[in-house]
Formats: sequence, structure tokens, C-alpha cells
Amino acid sequence: MRQAGIITDETMRELCAHGTPGFPFAFYDEDLQQFREGCIDWHWHRELEWVFVKSGSVDCRAEGEHVRLRAGDGIFFNSRTIHRMEAAGGAHIPNILFSPEFLAPRERQVYREAVAPVTDSGLQFAALRRDNELDRPVLARLERAIGAAEQGDGLDVQLAVLELWRAFWRARGKEFARCAAGRDTLAQARTRAMVQFIADHYAQKLTLEQIARSAGVSKSEALRCFHKTLQSTPVQFLLQYRLEQARTRLLSTDDTVTRIAVECGVENISYFVRQFSARYGRTPLAYRRQNRG
Repeated sequence: MRQAGIITDETMRELCAHGTPGFPFAFYDEDLQQFREGCIDWHWHRELEWVFVKSGSVDCRAEGEHVRLRAGDGIFFNSRTIHRMEAAGGAHIPNILFSPEFLAPRERQVYREAVAPVTDSGLQFAALRRDNELDRPVLARLERAIGAAEQGDGLDVQLAVLELWRAFWRARGKEFARCAAGRDTLAQARTRAMVQFIADHYAQKLTLEQIARSAGVSKSEALRCFHKTLQSTPVQFLLQYRLEQARTRLLSTDDTVTRIAVECGVENISYFVRQFSARYGRTPLAYRRQNRG
């Protein structure tokens, strides 16, 4: 099966355009088996995202929390929320994304009263459970919106999305509005700054102190930000970033494993091979042989 993936910049912002300026809406009919290791890795985007689990089960992580969704459940990811989804056995997850302005222009009263309280909220996501009476009307309208997107009629899509938002606002709006001042945007911004520093300097010898200094914070605050945002540490993230860069070079060059490891910032070759094997399930050379071409 063709391996799918998402492309992000150094701050983990997804680079794919979802929809067009005239119709900022996108629909994706995806199975997590299409993605490498059954995972849509850490990323964020300005659009609001809705995912419906049609089959399988999905582990979702978003800024310090973890939820498991089963068939019939869904999830809403707020704007600019860093999130990740994975399913070892595959899962069918049709999903829709749209900009907040798809609901109403920013200067309109409807936007100020029923959209901004969510996008500005301290809540990053909402898990929607099929066995929760409050969530069932929202899930029903999410399925309708997905059905309209499959048919591709723009007017039906817009109407279905507005009905979805109305159901969601009535069910969860007060919950989001109560958290309007609580969102830890500072932790997200600091994490993105440190991730950018890692992307720019991963080939060099880096310490936790250097990574923290790149965002103007202490080592303990750097650890807090990474734990809250990515459930990781800066050093763990640095290693994973190096391994991903090495994986890309294994497939795109004929460089030796030793050269790739060193140029990706890992001078201990045996350590590099162990860590690569643990992450990707085979040695670097075996991975190259199996996946090239």
C-alpha cells in the first residue's frame, strides 16, 4: 500500500493548503494504514478539524492529554492545536477541515458570539463519544457533513457544516467559553521556538541548556513546555528528529550509515543503529534495502 504522510515546517505547522481561499474547506477519506507506522505525526494548522472513526480504534494526543477513540466516536481539534493520531491496526477516519471564517466573517456578530469563544478557548480538543447522549447529535451532524463532502456539492457542504457547528456549540459551547482565558499559548510558542532551533542545529552537539536558551527559558520550563505540548522531552525530541532526518537520507542518498549518522548529529554509530532499529523496526541498511524504489 502506498505510504501517505503530512508535510510540516520546522515548527510542526502543516504545509498543505486545506481548500481554497474562496472555499476554505477540505475533506479527506483516510485510513491510518496508509501512513507510515499507522501514524499521523505531530502537527498543527489554523483550520478546525473534525475526525470521525468509521472503523478501528485510534489513539489521539493533543497537548498533554491522550484519548482513545473507537468506531462511532469522533474528535474535534481546535485551531492551532498540536496533535497526533495513530492506530497500529489501521482505522478508517474520514475527516474534514475548514477555516473559522468558513462559518462566518470575523467582523460578524455570529463569529464573535459563537466562533471566537471556541477558537480563543483554553480547550484544545473535544472527544465525541457515541455512548454520550450529549455528543450523539454532534456526531450525527458530523456524519452528515462528511456525506455532503463526499458528494461534493458546495452549498450542501456549507449548510451541513453550519448545522454541525450549531449542534456542537449548543452541546459544548459553554464548556469552551468558560476556558476562554486558560489556553497555554505561551507554552506552545516556546515549544515551537525550541523545535525551530532543533531543526536548525540538529547536526551539532546540543544540550538541554542550549535548547532552553533558544526560547529564553530555564531548563525546567523547557521540560514543562515539551511535556505539556508533545508528551516528550527536548532531548527525546532531538533524537527523534535526528532519526527522521537520517531515515530520509537513507532513502534519498547512497551515503554510508556512518556518514549519515555523524552528519545527523550522532557520532556513536552503535548507539545510532540501536535507536534507529528501535524506532523503525530494522537496521538502517535493512530499512534502506526494503524501502528504496
